[in-house]
Amino acid sequence: MTVFLSDLYAIAGRHVHHLVRLPEKLIGFTVMPVAMVLGLGILFGGSMRISGGGEYGAYVAAGVITVMAVSTVAVSALGVVDDLQDGMFDRLRSLPVDRTAVLLGRALVDSLPVAMSILGVLPAAWIAGWPLGLGIPEVLAAMGLELLLGVGCSSLGVFIGLTIRNAEAVTSVVPVCLLPLTFLSDAFVPLDGLPGWLRTLASWNPVTAVTRTVRDLLGAPSAVTEISFPVRHAPLIAVGFCLVLTVVAILAATRAYDRAGTVR
Repeated sequence: MTVFLSDLYAIAGRHVHHLVRLPEKLIGFTVMPVAMVLGLGILFGGSMRISGGGEYGAYVAAGVITVMAVSTVAVSALGVVDDLQDGMFDRLRSLPVDRTAVLLGRALVDSLPVAMSILGVLPAAWIAGWPLGLGIPEVLAAMGLELLLGVGCSSLGVFIGLTIRNAEAVTSVVPVCLLPLTFLSDAFVPLDGLPGWLRTLASWNPVTAVTRTVRDLLGAPSAVTEISFPVRHAPLIAVGFCLVLTVVAILAATRAYDRAGTVR
């Protein structure tokens, strides 16, 4: 365990160093979510109605944070492709470095910008209607859940990068796969306006569970009109999904790591 933690610290430190040297990578996680919250709140705030009252800008803020966490799939996948092209994985395989530490180290660092998204969105969300005076434990719990989702999605991105191994293919495939996952949820649109079968499908979407849990923690309008199983157990579904996704993705990435070679 000591060797694993030492390897994890070294790999994570490498990725943090690269992140600090290229701060422009953080623009998408800082400027974009704030612009989305304020823009969507202004553009659609007058036409969107939230059951039980509340401003649409406050409602959509939690969805924007969750979408930022899900987007780490593409970030990690492209980062892995770069490491393959540079021969970084070949050099690591020639050293006595734990495979899981190599992959998990990237996933952990790639999920860190999600915390910056949350810190940037909170002021914009308060402007859009989130209540002031939120408790620190609730804010930390919401951040922890989004970071956990970010680690799971980053782990999935590592697996995708090791499997596809082409930047152009990653930028083409990943958005197509993520769009249904994010839009077929209550991240941007309340589920009340959806047809019955579509509402049921969206209510079981793990993105919905994460977003709904964050809204409840931060006191945002949740637009809940029916108390179904996924609504009652949203926190359990959210945490369970993130943990299972992380474990399964890292195990699959470990197998792909052994087979992946340098991309020429």
